[in-house]
Amino acid sequence: MRWNHLQLDGAPDATLDSGPQSSPADGPGPGRALFERGAVTRTFDTPGFRGMTFYEIQAKSIVNRVPATSRMAFSWTINPYRGCQHACAYCFARTTHTYLDLDAGQDFDSKVVVKVNAPELLRRTLASSRWAGEHIAMGTNVDCYQRAEGRYQLMRGIISALRDYANPFSILTKGTLILRDLDLLTQAAEVTDVGLNVSAGFVDKALWRQLAPSQV
Repeated sequence: MRWNHLQLDGAPDATLDSGPQSSPADGPGPGRALFERGAVTRTFDTPGFRGMTFYEIQAKSIVNRVPATSRMAFSWTINPYRGCQHACAYCFARTTHTYLDLDAGQDFDSKVVVKVNAPELLRRTLASSRWAGEHIAMGTNVDCYQRAEGRYQLMRGIISALRDYANPFSILTKGTLILRDLDLLTQAAEVTDVGLNVSAGFVDKALWRQLAPSQV
């Protein structure tokens, strides 16, 4: 993902929340140049999002090819978010935040990029004659059911599109918010292959508090 390909036109959508503070994103420090390219900064003065900054962008693509050298069991992924409020200290995706001139520590935990047009982009891809209907994996970079999903609700549009085109997919998550979409997941499973996987990292609560504090 490169920021000069990700631009948001027009004003922020005030229907997302009754009390957001929105502005064209300047972005702090070395990331300033990135956020002047049309992203919109949004913060929410609610306990669950305090200290968080969301960068709403219009992505140019949403279905990403997995490099063959990764040796993964799938070839395509969807990641509607970059950065993750779960704040797992061990998350392998942290280094991808440095591609955005953000750091892999606190920035990864508190500065989340939101691809607000993900459902529309996916429908366009699935409708293309060039798309072969291959399996798409989700939750492979950051959790698509992190807390931000409760506000942006991108996954409902994504699952609806996959259902409508009977495209096989799988989801890996540690978020209970996936239960919200059980109706759509059930409908999708009637027309295509659907894999649901839940990640439970710890049974030791003391260790859990150290390595994934925002989830306890």
